[in-house]
Amino acid sequence: MSSRQEKAKGETKQEPAKTPKPLKPTGKAPEAMVTSRHGTGVVTRLGRGFSMGELAGAELTGNLASNWGVKLDLRRRSVIDSNVQSLKSWSSHPSAARKIESRVKEVEEEIEKVGREVKKEAVKVEKEAEKVERQVKKEVVKAEKAARRKAKPKKKTKP
Repeated sequence: MSSRQEKAKGETKQEPAKTPKPLKPTGKAPEAMVTSRHGTGVVTRLGRGFSMGELAGAELTGNLASNWGVKLDLRRRSVIDSNVQSLKSWSSHPSAARKIESRVKEVEEEIEKVGREVKKEAVKVEKEAEKVERQVKKEVVKAEKAARRKAKPKKKTKP
């Protein structure tokens, strides 16, 4: 059966697993710096945004960077190392959400640990309860036997 026939019958390909979306770093997005020549020297000033080469150097995609509020200047082609470093350091900052996620994992692990301990204690208590129940049954049987002995009428002997 060809792939066209399979698609026509409604069979679909299995989709690849989605990778989790990276969380937005904390703090304000960095500003891009550019260098320009004026007169006798080189001047560093604020630029309109980061170039795509700088984003690639910081291992970020254009969509992700713009969603995070990073300004992009698609006309620029230069790659300035200080801009790449500022993007890398900003994007590597742990966000509050990451801290919360790690704390949630810690709490879940604690809950599981306590749950296991509670189960162990419950098993111990159940065993102890079974022992006590057996002892109570023995005592009840003894008490019933003693009561029967007392309740039995004594045979009277004739003199």
